[in-house]
Amino acid sequence: MASTEPSQRPDPFHGMHIADTDFLMSVEGRSSCTVCGKSRKFFCYTCYVPVPEIAARVPRISLPVKIDVIKHRNEIDGKSTAVHAAILAPDDVKIYTYPDIPDYREESGVVLIFPTPTALTVASLFSGETYQMKENYGLPKGYHMGTLLRFRLNDIVDTPLQPRETTDERNGGAADCDGESFPVKRAVFIDSTWSQCRGIYKDERLSGLRTVVIQNRISQFWRHQRNSPRWFLATVEAIHQFVLEVHIAAWGLDSRYRGLEHIHLNMEQIPKERIMHPSEMNPDEVPPYNGQYDNVLFFFRHMYNLIHKYYDHEKLKAYKRPLY
Repeated sequence: MASTEPSQRPDPFHGMHIADTDFLMSVEGRSSCTVCGKSRKFFCYTCYVPVPEIAARVPRISLPVKIDVIKHRNEIDGKSTAVHAAILAPDDVKIYTYPDIPDYREESGVVLIFPTPTALTVASLFSGETYQMKENYGLPKGYHMGTLLRFRLNDIVDTPLQPRETTDERNGGAADCDGESFPVKRAVFIDSTWSQCRGIYKDERLSGLRTVVIQNRISQFWRHQRNSPRWFLATVEAIHQFVLEVHIAAWGLDSRYRGLEHIHLNMEQIPKERIMHPSEMNPDEVPPYNGQYDNVLFFFRHMYNLIHKYYDHEKLKAYKRPLY
């Protein structure tokens, strides 16, 4: 049974600067991938390229840091939203299938997006502040640390934020956002179920990396894991959240941007000094965040609109999305 029409349903992407996806609704049939020749609908999920018929209309974006996605070998390529990011930001996103991954111990500036007792927020990564998590995040025995995303930071911090020694004292201990002193150059995401990603995390090529957690936001993924909260994000949503937070921490947030309101981010977690008004902006500097990376959700938004056009939201758990 069809749900309410899209015009009657609140748009969770309202305020974001995402290119028009309506033309994707009129794509008929499938086309051959220009690389492997296999039949695909919108893009090839193994070669990470759009099909020729729509390639000129698919946005291409640049991200502030490099993104590596490590997927479990049992994850199905055609159902991974990480593929969206690799197609839309091909110069900055790479996907690896575990165990064939780089040895990140040999590279500086790499962080792993993963909840651990010593994980930092993106803001603290840039400010130079650290803190110690409560044992097991203060959770009862039997709860796993992925439940971190259900709590506010203050509920799980055992000791107050403390300044961290940095090589740049010019900004009161904050990391410089230019050149070699940028605190993160590559972020690694694990694309798998929770039980699978714990096994991948134990790999010594990853386990020694500094870990970072992102703010919680409501996921719009149509196939969320059973018994998991709505803020367990699809991989492409997590990538968008991370680069958004990186940009805000480095260059601020444009006060005119309205994209945060509809993903239920806590605006109180953004320091007032990071919110920039037009009169404060310098045209010679990197502009504050105003949707620069929102197009990483281009295909994600299309799939959301397509599925919710034909399926009742409450019945989506049983929906089996076909491969692209």
